[in-house]
Amino acid sequence: MISSLKQKSIILPFGTVLLGSALLLGGCADDGSNGTDGAAGAAGTNGTNGITNYIPVGLKRLATAPVGAEFTGLFLNTDGALFLNVQHPSDSNATADNDGKTFDKGTVGVITGKNFNTLGDIAAMEMPITTADKEVVMTAVGQYKILVQQADALADGNTMGDILAGDGTTLIKNSNDPDFNAAVPDGSGGYYLYSNWEDRPGSMSRINISSDYSTVTAEGMLDFSSVDGTWVNCFGTLSPWGTPLSAEELYFDNTADWFDPDYSYFSNAEAIAEYKGYPLDRSGNWGNPYDYGYIVEVGINGTVDTADESNVEFNKLEAMGRFSHENAVVMPDRRTVFLSDDGTGVVFFKFVADVADDMSAGTLYAAKIAQANGVSDPAEATLGIQWVELAHGTEASIEAAIAEYDGTFADAKQITDQQINDWAEAKTDTDIDGDGNVATTTFTDDRPAFLESRKAAVALGATGEFRKMEGVNINFGLANTWWNTGAADGAQAYMYMAMSSFDKTMSDGEGDIQLDGTHGKCGVVYRMKLAKNANGLVDVNAMVPAIVGGPYYGDRTVNQCNINNISNPDNLVILDDGRVLIGEDTGKHENNVVWLFEDPAL
Repeated sequence: MISSLKQKSIILPFGTVLLGSALLLGGCADDGSNGTDGAAGAAGTNGTNGITNYIPVGLKRLATAPVGAEFTGLFLNTDGALFLNVQHPSDSNATADNDGKTFDKGTVGVITGKNFNTLGDIAAMEMPITTADKEVVMTAVGQYKILVQQADALADGNTMGDILAGDGTTLIKNSNDPDFNAAVPDGSGGYYLYSNWEDRPGSMSRINISSDYSTVTAEGMLDFSSVDGTWVNCFGTLSPWGTPLSAEELYFDNTADWFDPDYSYFSNAEAIAEYKGYPLDRSGNWGNPYDYGYIVEVGINGTVDTADESNVEFNKLEAMGRFSHENAVVMPDRRTVFLSDDGTGVVFFKFVADVADDMSAGTLYAAKIAQANGVSDPAEATLGIQWVELAHGTEASIEAAIAEYDGTFADAKQITDQQINDWAEAKTDTDIDGDGNVATTTFTDDRPAFLESRKAAVALGATGEFRKMEGVNINFGLANTWWNTGAADGAQAYMYMAMSSFDKTMSDGEGDIQLDGTHGKCGVVYRMKLAKNANGLVDVNAMVPAIVGGPYYGDRTVNQCNINNISNPDNLVILDDGRVLIGEDTGKHENNVVWLFEDPAL
């Protein structure tokens, strides 16, 4: 193992042979006659396999998850505590931690005893080897403390992870999938911790914790019925004005599947019908597909009700578009928001609000990618970004458009692919589908941009080839300092994006992105330098690979991605010193990892 952040290794490829040569010196004389050819030498022996325990420069293992679990909910609190959840661990885990608790259910927790705002250098962990170490959370620093677990009793009469119907009483299921965390000061020195539960329908819990994390009041599950419920609440961030931004990860690439009983995820549409109290035999009303797939702000007018969790209000930020949201991060200009889209063949989005701190109206953009010529190596292929404007919209107008698609299962109301094409042709005065005509649109507004954002973006020329786009994040304090003091460079001027995989649409030899996907199943983290654009707002112009996962070993039954490198990166947190915490969501490491990454390029 290489422990120094700056130490490098030179690895010879399999079978490499180094040949020496001698220089023969002699006096001036006539050339002699050629000698006879000697017999062929024996073949050399094969070289040894390359080093497989090589650790990339700047990468250290910080924590490992119990067997079967992924790490979710990475959130750095203002006091330096790091929140960290254990999602869907194996129910056969039997080893108890120091408090006598086992990791056989969804867990919300925190690493205490170490201030991550002043972390300094650390000694990296080794991978766990014994069963006991594999079944608990192991950390290189501090102590992992369980705050609450799935099915713990709540003060509101429910249990942790309960997914309730819109009537507030009917239990649909109990979830073991805690995700995003956000801590909000409670005004008394402690914190309210909001945690997503990534399920169908989705939900969010709130607990109250003391300043030293020793006392926990498990309050309840929040009621999202005022916004027709939520869907697969995944990652998120805390806005600069102190409200959690929860991402709905929409699984329906094609809205028509919402009404197709043969679709593999149709049970999820049925779950929404159950939430709404609609007949599951599909004889009556059915959930409106355009009610889901947005960023949900927890709190209204920039504040969260901290008196009673039952009074917390919500707002879906429809102007940021509808797609498989993974995360939304607000920039220090407090108008620009970058948004990641999870899935296969997806889009990188940007939203610019009309007014700072008000996300109710603005313009949605999508990235058009240009790859460095002739470079397919994912470790060196920079992806240039040009932003394509989709449309300007307001919550009021978008919500009015959404309401037009209320109806029954038999109605199957939706925006068709042909309507999206016709809208795009009319908007650009271009024959997009090649039928020889420029179509007119039936819409008097730009609803495809906000209700079918991914397809609309591609129709307007943006790149829809990204694969498993996960967390996108900045350190807001550092970025804010950079923005307001005018510093030209530094770790504070960068945003990072986790791409869980870069195979399939990113490596199929077609379109704007053409990477070598040999090790694409292990993922990549991109670095993006923040800049000020011509409109005086925060922007990014390129995605540069910061660290690439792998190698990938397809013949292994476990640990198919090299255990000493990242695999399927997901959650990202940037520390105050610019280092990056990378959380994994992978089935290719037996124990998922949180990595500490000091980007050598900075």
